[in-house]
Amino acid sequence: MAAALLLYTGYFLLGGGLQGERMPYDAGHYWELAVNFQHRHQYFSLLRFQDATRGYLSALIHFPALAVRFLTQCSMPTAAKVMGIGWATLLFAVLIPALWHSTTQQRVSGGRWLLLLLLSFAFWRDHFSFTTVDMPALAMLLLGLWALSRRQPAWWWVAGLSLAAASNTRPMYVAAVPAALALAMWWSHRHAGSSYRRGLALLMGGCVALGPQLLINQRHFQSSSPFVLVQVSGQDRVPVYLKQLTWGTRAMRYDTNLQQRLVYADPAGLAVLRQEQIVGYSSYAQFFGIVLRHPLNFSTRYLWHLFNGLDVQQPAPYLIREYGSERPWVQLLNYTALGVGGLVLLTGLRCFLQDPTVWALLLSCVAGIPTAIECRYLLPLHLLLLTLAAFGFSPAAWADRLCGRRGQALAVVLATVLWLGGCFWVSAATFRNLQPDHGKSLVDD
Repeated sequence: MAAALLLYTGYFLLGGGLQGERMPYDAGHYWELAVNFQHRHQYFSLLRFQDATRGYLSALIHFPALAVRFLTQCSMPTAAKVMGIGWATLLFAVLIPALWHSTTQQRVSGGRWLLLLLLSFAFWRDHFSFTTVDMPALAMLLLGLWALSRRQPAWWWVAGLSLAAASNTRPMYVAAVPAALALAMWWSHRHAGSSYRRGLALLMGGCVALGPQLLINQRHFQSSSPFVLVQVSGQDRVPVYLKQLTWGTRAMRYDTNLQQRLVYADPAGLAVLRQEQIVGYSSYAQFFGIVLRHPLNFSTRYLWHLFNGLDVQQPAPYLIREYGSERPWVQLLNYTALGVGGLVLLTGLRCFLQDPTVWALLLSCVAGIPTAIECRYLLPLHLLLLTLAAFGFSPAAWADRLCGRRGQALAVVLATVLWLGGCFWVSAATFRNLQPDHGKSLVDD
């Protein structure tokens, strides 16, 4: 914990991360939503939350940053960094090693853990200087999965609270809930006795987290759902995810810098829309019907989306500075780590497919792949691969396996060259499709 704390504190003290006084884009919106909990210095109330596209916890988790700014009169980024240091320490020094131990029954050596800390720092460090929900939501998801490995019902209450909070903060994580419930059943079966108490505790924890959302929906949106509605208010009340599916057909990647949106067009997806003579999907039935008529097109494009979501080239949710000469080296490090992590995953595929924890992390990313993909959508998968590369890969074992086997060694070298070359080629092909900014982009209706 001290190592993680010192690393991120030192980095931010040296001027790393977001600078200035304000928060851009969604980060600024989350800040404004948190302010509204105590509008005009009146009493605090969760029921003031009135955003149908986000959960109340997506704003509430940033309220401590508001308190830091109020007490110290610091800038928004500085307050976010104070909270970000805490989230980084919790995530990398506590939750990931603990979840690895509970899943594999193996402890992590200090050197391997330090490797993971440095890899995650290289690719995700500046996320902790923004008031976004990606890192807090992932931390809550991992806390919930780890808590399910404990015998005491109190920990299962924490698990229910954390899993529900993660899905409220980032609605895409609802997809991880079935795998989490499977993990709960597996643990309950393994630790016989008092299973009903653990199940009840799990349910009660979820109710505590989702109860306020139910009251908010009833009060402001005339709905009795305890989940985030995820829809745009208006006459047609279009679901946000349906819009995302349209954007994901038009664009193969979506980035932003501090001045403009960076949209990379998807020629194959645009060709499908022209062939179907539509500009966007009007219903989920229409979308699935088009997918069935163009299965090869959609499967190929979504594999491309998967790569683009893992092609992390900037350590922030929004590009803080222009790409420099270090860019190809960042790409090389990323593709190497992804290749090693993928190799560990494939060699132990049978064991991993039987692990509900892995399924929970994978399913939490599935809903993001068909959208206008951003790297933060695949944060759980990217960190899973980094963890496998740092904790599960043994260079000595592979050296022994290839020693004296020239043919296999040459095959490994050839596969490595093809993997790295293919990654650079796909990435370059994506970035060549960057659209000029004319005030209206492919993700505008």
